[in-house]
Amino acid sequence: MSDTTTRSGGGLATGRGILRGMAAMVGVAWCTVASAQAPDRVLTVDGPLTGKVVATAAEAIDLEDRNGETRKIPVEQIREVQFGGEPQSLRAARSLLIRGRAADAVEEVAKIEAAELDGAEPLLLEEVEFVKAAAAGRAALAAGADPKDAGRMVGEFLGKHPKSHHFYDMQQLLGDLLFRAGKPDAALAAYSSLAKGPAALKVRAASAKAGMLFEQQKFPEAMAEYEAAIKIEATDDASAEQKRSAQLGKARCLAQTGKNAEAVALVQGIIKQADPEEKDLLGRAYNVLGGAYRAAGDKDQDALISFLTVDLVYNGSPDGHAEALANLAELWDKVKQTERAREARKLLQESYPTSPWAKKSAGG
Repeated sequence: MSDTTTRSGGGLATGRGILRGMAAMVGVAWCTVASAQAPDRVLTVDGPLTGKVVATAAEAIDLEDRNGETRKIPVEQIREVQFGGEPQSLRAARSLLIRGRAADAVEEVAKIEAAELDGAEPLLLEEVEFVKAAAAGRAALAAGADPKDAGRMVGEFLGKHPKSHHFYDMQQLLGDLLFRAGKPDAALAAYSSLAKGPAALKVRAASAKAGMLFEQQKFPEAMAEYEAAIKIEATDDASAEQKRSAQLGKARCLAQTGKNAEAVALVQGIIKQADPEEKDLLGRAYNVLGGAYRAAGDKDQDALISFLTVDLVYNGSPDGHAEALANLAELWDKVKQTERAREARKLLQESYPTSPWAKKSAGG
């Protein structure tokens, strides 16, 4: 005992230092292994799931849990897939894309260094290609830019990855880009491919066709497609969400065909039944409600309140917020609130300079 005590002045202290150093090295090694083996996360409508994405298809992904059991998750239930070893810039870019900030997503995904993808698995490389193509496509649409290059990127992704869990989303984006390029027949073919998927995608297919008809100012035809979408037999949550969007589309058609009271009643019903957390839906609903009030011709104050609700409460979607600001600028001018109109127009131009709404409002 005395010998140990005698050596403690130097040897034991040194030994403790060595042990601490070893522990630190083990800790670093463990963190490195844990990072390399970080699980994938699948964010679904019912909450997050963790495991390993072992396969993907247009209709579902296969997620293997820690016990080696595989679960199939339908694409209509998936909000986002996060890969455990993905670069931070990829995760940030995808988040921006989901939040409607496509132009920012383009810049963020460009920050990924080639070294970060050395040895990456095919599914992760595919995800990088998806974010690049989807961000380029949605940024082109949001800015009203020439869709040719973005359309090529989206088309190449679809040709290269027909089994991607992003397949249907990209088909719809391709349809949007083709329509913007003045090719409605080709756009219709792209939208029709959605109808081959699950029920929720059938609703999306009909709604996408309706949206194209609406942009062509074929309002009765668009309303018929929206009604067809609403009537599709499907009771799952994803389909219900798509049907609410179709109802908003129908309300827009009603307002354009002089049935403003019906449009207002329909939107107010959607707002009343919506979950407070459905902020994107509520933002779109208040914009549609404001549009219906404006179309009535004598309800400018009600329209102002609707668009202000988007501006102050449901401003998370860049396109939706830009739409609200553009309408506010016009309405404030109409009611002789020149300074408030100027402020709304300035915020629109500074926050969303590439938006078609900003371009439309620039001469106001």
